Amino acid sequence: MKPYIVIALLILTLGLQAQVKVNPNVGLTLSKLSEGDLTSVHASFVGGLDLRFGGIVNFIPGLYFGNVGTNVDYSDNTVTYQFDNSINTLQLRTLIGFNIVNTKVLRVRAVGGPSLHYTVQSLNIDKDNLQNAIAYLNVGGGLDLGILTIDLRYEYGLTPVFNKSGTQSISLDTRNNILILSVGLVF
Repeated sequence: MKPYIVIALLILTLGLQAQVKVNPNVGLTLSKLSEGDLTSVHASFVGGLDLRFGGIVNFIPGLYFGNVGTNVDYSDNTVTYQFDNSINTLQLRTLIGFNIVNTKVLRVRAVGGPSLHYTVQSLNIDKDNLQNAIAYLNVGGGLDLGILTIDLRYEYGLTPVFNKSGTQSISLDTRNNILILSVGLVF
């Protein structure tokens, strides 16, 4: 059975038995390639919507649009190579959450699970040099105060960013790691 059919059936099953909450949110991303000596943190944005199915334990699928990347600064005796690696992505997340505190006014939760970022546009590197889809593992937590929600998550890159050498100075096994702070509403 195809994965999207399984996910759709799981959402339908959970939706019939559980509470459903809608959570539109926007946030700040701080991303950096794992090639530590050559790159620095790139600040950008993310925005989208997720659904929360459940009570104490939540299934949280979400769809987001964001920008990730890193600033590359490479220099040797013959060449200086500087650019802002900025990639627009469509992001699909499937997280599991556990409410540690679960009252009507205050909810504190831990979340984790996979996400997949589809490359929509690369602003400074030929898109053919990038993976079409990059997998991440998310870990983090969040806080709901009434309808206001605040989340802090770390996305650890599971797959390489590049599919062929298009940067001269960064290895093909380089991964992207992202810290996300977001705010939103939950209904």
